[in-house]
Amino acid sequence: MRKTAKAMALLTAASMIMTAFTPVYAESTDDTAAVDWEKGDNIKAIKEKGVITVATGTYVPFEYRDDDNNIVGFDIDLAQYIADKLGVDMEVTDMEFQSIVPSIQNGEYDFSIAAMYKTDERCEVVDMSKSYCDSGMILAVKEDSEYADTIKSLADCDGLKVAVKEGATSYNVAQSFLDENPDVSYEIVQYKDTVGCVSDLLAGRVDVVVNDLLNQKILSQEYEGTKIVCDPFTHAENAIAVQKGKDDLLAFINECIDDYYADGTYDALWTKWIDASGDGEEAASAAEDTAE
Repeated sequence: MRKTAKAMALLTAASMIMTAFTPVYAESTDDTAAVDWEKGDNIKAIKEKGVITVATGTYVPFEYRDDDNNIVGFDIDLAQYIADKLGVDMEVTDMEFQSIVPSIQNGEYDFSIAAMYKTDERCEVVDMSKSYCDSGMILAVKEDSEYADTIKSLADCDGLKVAVKEGATSYNVAQSFLDENPDVSYEIVQYKDTVGCVSDLLAGRVDVVVNDLLNQKILSQEYEGTKIVCDPFTHAENAIAVQKGKDDLLAFINECIDDYYADGTYDALWTKWIDASGDGEEAASAAEDTAE
């Protein structure tokens, strides 16, 4: 997989924040550790058809289409790692973010990976893996706006228009703050993707964007004129989703995530897609060779 020149430039910019942002992981509780996934019906079915199907979205640098219209990114390489571990091909379908969870609920795909935060609400309708990457929410404004030096939190957004990604954690965070703080009132404007949020911010149609730190750092390089005005004010785990009841598949994915940390694949993908130090392609190839 090759990255476009534009993507490489954006990823290089993102590497500037790595010292502060690179996450540190503690081993999370795994309720599937005792599951014998190798004997599971779902694993057997995937092996029999010879392909594992994956639902994803659009969220640079985790998943997006390159100049050749291939779906690439950090998450896509991890999905391929999982497929390789199982010894099957991978088939990826991208879609609007709000369609991903319903597609997993309905059993249309084996799993989804889309830089999706693991939340209590999502865990009520799908099963989610242990974390494969941590993240957090920030606020961004137009660099030359009157709010550039005054907004530090959602409490400072009273009377403003706040852009969020439809159906995503940014919407939940913005709405929850309003619910818990009746003295604050702002208008939430929803977009299908974060590019729309930033584009309308620069056009003056909204005043503030709630977004993931890493995604916003990259978008700020492509769409000059935005400013991040606070440190992350939430902590979240990115996780993989499977249909409820597919315990064998979830157990297998959790085992793959353990291996991906242990065998250097996580470090290689971080370098390849986010750190962009120049050694990522070779490091990723070396790590992928360890997949069984």
